[in-house]
Parts: sequence; structure tokens; C-alpha cells
Amino acid sequence: MARKARIWYPGAIYHVMSRGNRKAAIFTDVSDNLRFLECIQDIKEKHPFRIHSICLMTNHFHVVIETQDIELWKIMQKILSIYAEEFNHKHNFTGHLFEGRYTACIIEDERYFLEVSRYIHLNPVKAMMVKEPLAYDYSSYWLFVNDDAAKTHKKAKKMIAELVDTSRVLAYFGHEPKEQYRAFVESEISHEEHELLIQRDIKEDDMWLPKGGQTP
Repeated sequence: MARKARIWYPGAIYHVMSRGNRKAAIFTDVSDNLRFLECIQDIKEKHPFRIHSICLMTNHFHVVIETQDIELWKIMQKILSIYAEEFNHKHNFTGHLFEGRYTACIIEDERYFLEVSRYIHLNPVKAMMVKEPLAYDYSSYWLFVNDDAAKTHKKAKKMIAELVDTSRVLAYFGHEPKEQYRAFVESEISHEEHELLIQRDIKEDDMWLPKGGQTP
């Protein structure tokens, strides 16, 4: 189960989503994606927290964050304000980049925690940006299922590998956890009930999903 984040306490796990104002893109090229990941890394080094999964779409992003000694709103405010200021300067834009405040739900149930991870990693597939989740570069999915993660030559994947801790998710799958997690995510078994619950909690629907090719 999840509930709207109204309080903060150390060790809380949140599903966080923020999207572009008026459905506009917040990542337009490779450098935008890399800079956003750098912003997360910079704040994470100053105010430690854990990331359990992440996916950068074209006009929004999802991240599962576990707080430690600083409130979630302070973490997100720092990341979003720094990125938005630099994005607007780079593209010569004015006004709000993000649509109001981010949305966050506290995750308090193990099954829901796993379903959120699955939902996030399938977001690019649902948006028809790729045919399979492993093909998407700006998601942590590959890190969960690839035994040669350290050998990637793509900068975005290297940065995601430095940011994301897969241990808590994979710990639920026992023997050969990477293979089991991949089966869990890519199985044809319906997860519609869980997906609708997550969408309701995070205020997302299919109209928000960008359509077309993968972000550059």
C-alpha cells in the first residue's frame, strides 16, 4: 500500500514523479538526461539517500527514494530547482519547467514496493518508446538483470549504476534474483490491478506517456 506523503521520517521509501509543465519535455537530448543524473548525484553526495529504481522519460520521471537524515521535500527541491534553472538557461526558456510540485507516495507494503519497481521499468514500453525494457538507456532496469553491468560504455548507464542500489528489490527473489526479477517484470501475467492503483496514487494516466522513439 502507499499513501500521500504528508509526513517525513528517516527510512521512509517514496515513489516520486514529476512532469513537465503543460506536458512539455523536460529532457530533450542526451546532455539533459546526463545533467539531471548529475544533479541527483550532487545532492546525494551532500545529503545521503538511497535510490531503488529510476526512469527518465521525455516529459516526466519516476524515482523510488529512501530518505535518511533529510526530508524528501528538501532533496527534491534542490534537485528540481538546480536542473530547471540550468535547463531554462541552456534552452533560452522562461517560466516553470515542472508542473507544480512533484507527486510522492510513501511505500509501506513489500508487494507494492515491487510493483512500483516493475511499473517504473515498464514505463518506456507502455509509452511505445522501446519494445522491451532492457532497450531503454535512461532506466535502471538493465542494472537489475544484467550480470555485466560494469562493462557498459554508455555514460548514462554508468551514472545510473552509481546512483541505484538494487539490493533491496533483488533480495525478495532468492535464488538467481536477476533472472527472477526479469521474469517478474516481463511476464505476460496481468498486473492491471496494481498498475491502476499506482497510477491513481501517483496521479498518472496513459495520456501522460510520451509516444514515439526513445529519448536521444
